[in-house]
Amino acid sequence: MVQTRKSFGNPNPTTLDRNVRQKRRSLEISTSLTYQKVYPDLIETTSYATTIQTTEQQDDDDVYETENDDSFASSQCSDRSYLSDNDTWKYGLAVIGVILAIVFGVWITGIGSNGKQSSVAATSYQNYIDSIRPVLDSPKFSSISKDNRVLLKLIGRKVFLEPENLAPLVVLVGGKTAKEFCEAVNQVVQKAKSETPAGTGNKSIRVESDTNRAELHENLREILGPSLSSQSSPRSAVVLDVDLLKWDAVLVLHAFADHENYPVPKAVLFLTVSDDSSIDTTEESCDEKMVRFLTSRWIENGGSSDNIPPIIARISYFICV
Repeated sequence: MVQTRKSFGNPNPTTLDRNVRQKRRSLEISTSLTYQKVYPDLIETTSYATTIQTTEQQDDDDVYETENDDSFASSQCSDRSYLSDNDTWKYGLAVIGVILAIVFGVWITGIGSNGKQSSVAATSYQNYIDSIRPVLDSPKFSSISKDNRVLLKLIGRKVFLEPENLAPLVVLVGGKTAKEFCEAVNQVVQKAKSETPAGTGNKSIRVESDTNRAELHENLREILGPSLSSQSSPRSAVVLDVDLLKWDAVLVLHAFADHENYPVPKAVLFLTVSDDSSIDTTEESCDEKMVRFLTSRWIENGGSSDNIPPIIARISYFICV
């Protein structure tokens, strides 16, 4: 008898489906566990990526905050300002150093120049003193008083030892030997000075009754030479018989004796009058007599008692011989 498998029976579809589902679930669980073992850090990696993103965002925020932080900007500006201040100080110190060097050089040069000028001036003055003594000791001028001798020494000091004083010096000499005395003293001045300007020097100007203004001006220009702003050596001239000048010609003397607008610096003018007999050299008031004599003559020649005193005031010293 053939044995059948009836005992097993036909499989129930419901049961079959249930078994399939169970196996499938088991497989899914197994697969899930397998994936977890293969990629155990997948969730952490995702989390780490999130952390990195957060940190980068935070860095951007920090940079933004740093750039907009006043204290940080102030610190940067302070550093730049410090460097800029250092550069400014260095530049300023360099400029000050250059200026001080220039000033020091000019000072040293000035000392040397002033020393040289002082030495030349002292030599010229000593030459003047040594040359004027024989003139005063001459029998021709033995009547010169002690006061006039002191006055001549003072004139030498002003002419040679005061180079900064460029104003003209006018000396009116009266007496019988006034002409010879003026020419002798003028030669002493010419020989004593350290330089000789372009001029005729020792030549005297004799005024005539017909000497006009232009002629006198041209003669003085020729003798005294051209005007030089750097002139420190005296220019001297002798003008004889100034009482004969017409009034307009007298103004030439006024111009050359001007203490502010002088045409020639350090000019020394020795003047005389024509009538020596009117001057009594034995009296102490001989200068007053010369002033009265000049005033009366210039009034006769066209002046007035109002416009003559300013010209007389230009005379620096009076000497009677």
